[in-house]
Amino acid sequence: MNLRSFRTLFYVIYFLIVTTPKRSDLRELAKTDPEESARISHQYVKRALRHLLRIAGVKVEVSGLENIPEEPCLYVGNHSSYYDIIVAESVIPGGTGFVAKDSLKKIPLLASWMNLIHCLFLDRDNAREGLKTILLGADYLKEGFSMFIFPEGTRSRDGQIAPFKGGSMKMAQKADAPVVPVAISGSAEIFEKNEGLRVTPGTVKISFGSPFRISELSREDKKRAGELARNSIQNMLVRPTASLASGFAGDGSVENVSTS
Repeated sequence: MNLRSFRTLFYVIYFLIVTTPKRSDLRELAKTDPEESARISHQYVKRALRHLLRIAGVKVEVSGLENIPEEPCLYVGNHSSYYDIIVAESVIPGGTGFVAKDSLKKIPLLASWMNLIHCLFLDRDNAREGLKTILLGADYLKEGFSMFIFPEGTRSRDGQIAPFKGGSMKMAQKADAPVVPVAISGSAEIFEKNEGLRVTPGTVKISFGSPFRISELSREDKKRAGELARNSIQNMLVRPTASLASGFAGDGSVENVSTS
């Protein structure tokens, strides 16, 4: 581990401990005003995650924000790093809940914040429980909360996008919500590709593709909605972006950057 790794770990533990009273207040607020509770929760989480990006020295380049619908949507992204979640939540307007692996709910303080922003814990080994989780995600979308899923099911080790798991689009289909493809690159270089649990500075690019609604696809395309999203993500990863994109640098400040 290096200094950035220690600072990252220290800050995560510090944040989870000192915000314990606030989490309790927000859980009480959620009983009477779930939308306001979620809004405030995302503010706290976004602030913390942007601080983690500053600690890591990460510069984020964003493109396609204009493609994000004003209504709740299902974000569908490729996955190669824990920093994918940090970057996505940091830049998505209003924030989003994530479909996460079931083991994370065993970390009480972390799971509490994840519940407040409507994250879901997916048991990949239990199909029946997995379906219940996906249906709950559809309910969240209907209630006005956007969701984010990584349909590969796990982080890619080689940077290639693995086939999407069946049923990954089901919550969008059930809620008739737009699907927004999200392409993320450069995140694994911050942590996963480094030896010795080291965190190193770098640039992460995140692009939001054109949304589509499964109900508006042809009968054949409805069957391959996951493939359509995957192809869109793949195209964004290999196609350079010539336009200006909004982003924030390693100090967390918002700026315009060119990704040409």
